[in-house]
Amino acid sequence: MHSTWIKGLKGEDKDRRIKEVMNYRNAFEDLTEVIEQTLQRKDAVRDYGPGWAEKQIAVNEYNAALDNVLNLIDLNRKDHNK
Repeated sequence: MHSTWIKGLKGEDKDRRIKEVMNYRNAFEDLTEVIEQTLQRKDAVRDYGPGWAEKQIAVNEYNAALDNVLNLIDLNRKDHNK
């Protein structure tokens, strides 16, 4: 579970939030599957014509956003804070 889910929470509030998020495990696993099937990572730009740098920046940002979402909904992560 990504630590963002419980950021700023302590004690019973933290424990309750962990249980709430873990109750969504099946939905998050299904969502991960859908995202991986429909939103593919983009390849690096190979056309080095005018504007290629901006295109590569856009590809990098897209891939980073996709990774961020997948990491956020991955409840099997090792940075689970209890």
